[in-house]
Amino acid sequence: MKKFIFIIFLLLNACGYQSVNKIDKSNYNISKYEFLGNQQVNKILKKNFERKKSNINFEKEFEIIVTSNLVKSKKSKDRAGEATNLSLEIVVDLEIFQNGKKIKKITINENTNYNNNDNKFELKQFEKILINDLVNKIIYRIDLNLSSI
Repeated sequence: MKKFIFIIFLLLNACGYQSVNKIDKSNYNISKYEFLGNQQVNKILKKNFERKKSNINFEKEFEIIVTSNLVKSKKSKDRAGEATNLSLEIVVDLEIFQNGKKIKKITINENTNYNNNDNKFELKQFEKILINDLVNKIIYRIDLNLSSI
């Protein structure tokens, strides 16, 4: 059994296996950014942009203006008029500048549906988790777009 694990480890290590979705090694730097819109979404985006601002090995440098919007809506109601299913959508508009010139405008949106909860505290906590997950998906898509410019 130990030999089998060792052989698998050796093959994976020797063949140059690397995660495809790894976004730590980006080739760009975000020198300046401005946020408009929803503060909760912008706070998560700002953390990510701070990491990109300190990128030392970069080929391209961008300035970005971000406009975010968070929309919560009711998808269905019960007989009493209480919402049973809810929807959460995050829309992020990016204006990308390079050397003072606008080179691209991107709109990215992510949404999800979820069930209502009678405990409003738990519902708020669950919504925070959903928002964090959706913004992380948006960050991944932003990284792909900026890397491909």
